Amino acid sequence: MDFQVSARKWRPQKFSELIGQEHIVRTLSNAIEMNRVSHAFLFSGTRGVGKTTMARILARVLNCEKGPTVDPCGACSLCEEITAGNCIDVQEIDGASNNGVAEVRDLIDNVQYATSSARYKVYIIDEVHMLSKSAFNALLKTLEEPPPRVIFIFATTELIKIPETILSRCQCFEFKPLSNAQITKQLELICGQEGIQIDEKGLVEISKIGAGSMRDAQSLLDQVIAYSGKKVDTDSVEAVLGIVGGTTLELFAESLIKREPSELIALVQDVANQGKDLGLFCRSVMEYLRNLLMVKVSRNPETLLNTHTCNLEVLKKQAEGFHADELQQMFTILSRAETEMKRSSLAQMVFEMAILRLTETRPFKKIDDLIHKINQAEGEIQPAQPVASPPQSDAPPAKSQPIVQPDNGSFDPSIWAKVRQEVSRKRPPFEHYLDKCQVLALNEKEIQLMFSDSFTLDMVGTPENIQFIKDMVQSASGHEVQVILKLGEARPTPPANEQKKKTINDENQGRQKTESEIIQDALDIFGGTVVK
Repeated sequence: MDFQVSARKWRPQKFSELIGQEHIVRTLSNAIEMNRVSHAFLFSGTRGVGKTTMARILARVLNCEKGPTVDPCGACSLCEEITAGNCIDVQEIDGASNNGVAEVRDLIDNVQYATSSARYKVYIIDEVHMLSKSAFNALLKTLEEPPPRVIFIFATTELIKIPETILSRCQCFEFKPLSNAQITKQLELICGQEGIQIDEKGLVEISKIGAGSMRDAQSLLDQVIAYSGKKVDTDSVEAVLGIVGGTTLELFAESLIKREPSELIALVQDVANQGKDLGLFCRSVMEYLRNLLMVKVSRNPETLLNTHTCNLEVLKKQAEGFHADELQQMFTILSRAETEMKRSSLAQMVFEMAILRLTETRPFKKIDDLIHKINQAEGEIQPAQPVASPPQSDAPPAKSQPIVQPDNGSFDPSIWAKVRQEVSRKRPPFEHYLDKCQVLALNEKEIQLMFSDSFTLDMVGTPENIQFIKDMVQSASGHEVQVILKLGEARPTPPANEQKKKTINDENQGRQKTESEIIQDALDIFGGTVVK
């Protein structure tokens, strides 16, 4: 016997064999039992979810010699003819190739004749949205008042293209995409019947690539079997489908925690050089970020994750390196990148640019908290005694430089320059904080940094950042030092225009700042724009 693909060989033949469309099965079964069957149905949904299969089963249910019955025998002549596609009274028409007025008029002429042997004459029109506007108009009258014992069943993947006049004359059913669990269970059944040895992780990967379509997943399974034979391992599944394994995703997350752009780009290029699908890689990274977020926000993450495809302990450890806001921002960035990659001829470059944007994400700050910190800083910060006064000049400096004052002269100030170079190489965004500080002391025992605002001090003062500064100083000098952070400000004598501004500010100290002025202060300090 000639080989049949799984999608045809394992096509359901009864309502009870259909997977994932229980709401439609129940409605049609009740209609059969109560003898309230409509003359026109419209089945809509994505590809491979059972629309045409449901139409064929409904034709058998209505025409079985023991029916109409929700459980057709499958052995009578009509059941066999409908299953084989040889029944004269059940016609399946391709709407894409028969989409003109002439074809619809031929159909209308044939509708008038009685059935030859079946109980109902059934017309199944697949991809009905491909019919022309004139063809739809020609069908309206017959669809509204068909001859007795005639039933129309339309199937479409693009419901939006169906005219309202057609929709109002049909009972409409929307087919849902199948879940990964439903597809995995069916693939496991097929492999068991076919004698195929494959682990559950491989089946889960195939189900995910199927993206809710049973037919797509079954086709992928046939492809994997053709590659591996009767014994299929996870590596074979990943090789055939172009999937990136869990180890690569874990390495990606580790590099993302360290904010290492060079490592991330090298990883992307390595995946591309292996011939993997970067679109699937992008989706896999998105799923991994989603899993990290679920671990972070849920007390019982194992109920929200598929433990066959991810290591829960690794996820818990890595989730500590991210803020929930960062994970959400990263997911959004990759979601947009995936859409852009589908439209672009430079998909790899689009993906690489998105990866670089991931390293720049930071937790969100509430505007109320920012306003509170501004008010607190203005009320509590006292001017510090100047440590060193730079030469006065009428022209404002291009960029303020940190003032290095080693306690005992054991270090040359060039050490600080080396620290800045290390920071620029290891974590470029952190250099922004160092621009806002002054170095009060730098010796073999300690480094003292003074910041002019408490917000920046709080951001730098996290345990992770303190350790990062220690590592950078040790890398530049060879000594392990203690990091001391202080709050204060060394203010040189301002130019004439600054004196004028100070006079104005002194005059305004007695009044309450407006909301717009507070927001403007926040923008001046932290940057950004106001989104209305």
